[in-house]
Amino acid sequence: MKRFLMVLLGLLAWVHAEPTVHFGLGAAGGSEAFSVKNPGQDAQKTHAVLQTVQFKAGYGDIRAYAVELDLGYGRYDKNIFSNKDTDYIYFDLSLIKAFDFDVGFYPFFKLGFGTGELEIRRTLTNSLSAGSFFGGVGIFLPIAFGFDLELSAIYRDKSWEDLDMVGTQVQSSSNIIEPYLGINYRF
Repeated sequence: MKRFLMVLLGLLAWVHAEPTVHFGLGAAGGSEAFSVKNPGQDAQKTHAVLQTVQFKAGYGDIRAYAVELDLGYGRYDKNIFSNKDTDYIYFDLSLIKAFDFDVGFYPFFKLGFGTGELEIRRTLTNSLSAGSFFGGVGIFLPIAFGFDLELSAIYRDKSWEDLDMVGTQVQSSSNIIEPYLGINYRF
């Protein structure tokens, strides 16, 4: 009888912790610090506010591990690389490790990398690519009927494609702390 109960409890735990597919929608933003280096000159530093909307799809368990793919669209509040910087579209891949402390919400760590492209208006270039690595923390707060609220913040370090300035290459990098608020649905 003990074995039967142990197998039954193990089976119930396995079914309860089964990975699921989830989709989410949310918004992020923050003040991004840019460093632009021209050869032979000191680096120029500036800030721009980035506001984004993200759509995410993932697979995993809200209480354990998950993998997420994020597609984001955003804009900066001022021009950085040209007279008309417009759309910033990016794609992220994240690994999430959540914890179940039986407190009604699930804290998590998130690590990942991404790529993005900023549409700019220059004579020789129409877009500028960026690669990034990020890490952060957050919580999943279950609401009802498969929905949960996600609150998180990540630190993102970006390296931008070198910009050709007719004979010299300008190197750019940036970093940002991105608070995120979104809602997820888990099947």
